[in-house]
Amino acid sequence: MSRRSLLVAVVIPFALLSLHAPGALAGKPRTHDRFFLRMAVGGGWFDNKLDGVGGKVDFSGFAGDGDIAVGGMVSPNLALHGTIFGWAAANPDLEVVPIGAGTANGTITMSAFGGGLTYYFMPANAYLSGSLGFGTLGFDPDGGSHTESGDGLALELTAGKEWWVANSWGLGIAGSYMFSSMPEQGVSDNWMGNSFCVRFSATFN
Repeated sequence: MSRRSLLVAVVIPFALLSLHAPGALAGKPRTHDRFFLRMAVGGGWFDNKLDGVGGKVDFSGFAGDGDIAVGGMVSPNLALHGTIFGWAAANPDLEVVPIGAGTANGTITMSAFGGGLTYYFMPANAYLSGSLGFGTLGFDPDGGSHTESGDGLALELTAGKEWWVANSWGLGIAGSYMFSSMPEQGVSDNWMGNSFCVRFSATFN
């Protein structure tokens, strides 16, 4: 089974179960216990560069961002979860040293899957979250073929605040930072990336 197929097979059933059986998964009203599902989308800035002996390639710009975390509470206010996270950017800025700068016509993506922890500070309902896993950097040029890096390290750190809107649902806002280091196919250099974003979230817990 491929990595993408595995994460879909694990995450999607839990997400659907949470929507169809809230009574079985929810614990006490407005309390962080039992099943945990957080879905977040937003946008921000990214920069990914490949810096080697022959020069430097640097992609940067605005990216749409997303995160899905599925798991459960392992102690009061502490969730252990699997996490899908990443970003996508259309027509990012491109700098190639020593050639010059311009625009990359296409879509560049960073997609990652890993494990993480989220801790809630109550009664403020604010949280800190971190996930560590592996991911790939891909590029789909306009009119060209898809290319991607090898699997590499991906790290996500998030701080957020939520407000209860129902007994088991909270809506919130968060800021997130991502770091990635992924090997370029056929060479010894790595793509090194950073991104910062603001997200809006919906959490079932």
